[in-house]
Amino acid sequence: MKKTELKLESGLVKALENESFNQLTVAELVAAAGISRRSFYIYYKDKYEFLYDVRSRILKGIKQAMEADRKVIEQFEVRRLQTDEEKYLSTHDEFYKLAVFINENSDMVRTLFSRNATIDFYRDFIDLLKEEITIRNSFHKITYGTMIPTRYAEEIFAGEIISTIRIWVSNHNKESMESIDEFLDILGKIQIISPYHLFRPIKE
Repeated sequence: MKKTELKLESGLVKALENESFNQLTVAELVAAAGISRRSFYIYYKDKYEFLYDVRSRILKGIKQAMEADRKVIEQFEVRRLQTDEEKYLSTHDEFYKLAVFINENSDMVRTLFSRNATIDFYRDFIDLLKEEITIRNSFHKITYGTMIPTRYAEEIFAGEIISTIRIWVSNHNKESMESIDEFLDILGKIQIISPYHLFRPIKE
């Protein structure tokens, strides 16, 4: 990205910490970015085009990262066994490049997830992920189980992955965020435990 675009993205992150995008003016955005209005209008006709451009960049990066992870899986031509151990161990290969991209863009991803962004980034992300999971399931020759309808199962599975990502990037202090390996360890465990296993009795 060009220097001006980088500054604008940084400015957007700062501005949306305290204000809704709907209320944000171009004057406030460029002030937070430290650039002139003239520089802004060289690239964008209005703030909506800018937000669309940012959203598109992040979603494109997410899609490319997931495709790159899939190529690693297909390269070894190893179909995952549906055991808890296999699911956990394969998480690093299946989501590594996605985790790297999210980590590198954590401030913007967190901002797009926020209410102040006023866009349904979660829905955009989950639709991409469900599409990717369908392709991978075809490679592994697996489908969703029969205990609940597929539309519920795929939404729950993709949703828990994205919710885990959302929690990961929610920390404003990047230095205290879990590392990529720590995040993938958590994501691997999340995929093999049921909500029931998240609870334990309190010792009295």
